Amino acid sequence: MKAILFGCILALFAPLASTFAAKSDSCAHCHGTDGNSTASSYPSLAGQTREYLYRQMKAFKEGQRKNLMMSPAVAVLSEQDMQDLAEYFSGQTLIRSAAKTDPRTIEQGKKIAAEAQCVNCHQPNFKGLNEFPRVSRQKYPYIAKQLKDFRDGTRLSDVMAPSTKALTDEQIEALAQYLTSL
Repeated sequence: MKAILFGCILALFAPLASTFAAKSDSCAHCHGTDGNSTASSYPSLAGQTREYLYRQMKAFKEGQRKNLMMSPAVAVLSEQDMQDLAEYFSGQTLIRSAAKTDPRTIEQGKKIAAEAQCVNCHQPNFKGLNEFPRVSRQKYPYIAKQLKDFRDGTRLSDVMAPSTKALTDEQIEALAQYLTSL
């Protein structure tokens, strides 16, 4: 009886899962089929918070955030598509980054994160919550670039701009290595 009930539940949710997977096909080239990017310059979406993913797609679509590849890619998405993709990728399992890191640099990054109180928004273990993204295990080059973009005003954020404005390139490297290593 349990096997039949389990089979019925799977049958109900299988079309939904395949719909999410089908919508994610256009994302796969850069972000991987399961949201785990193999390219260091593209973020992994697997395990990211649903709210953050949705808000970022919406920001690209509405022109609040600009990127030569992302802006046209999301332009064709409906509101439901963006919600479905956010749901799909947030439910995937993030694979640990294979970036080479230096233990001393990681320790320095850990201190910088503590001083900046990064966990206040990104939560303990940097797994994010709601509109605050998961930054743990993210690709090192991607984290470093985003931190520099926030610092330099290339990427706008009322929260991140003030938090990064005084960071040196060396501090950003340390912070990025620390977050990648988690």
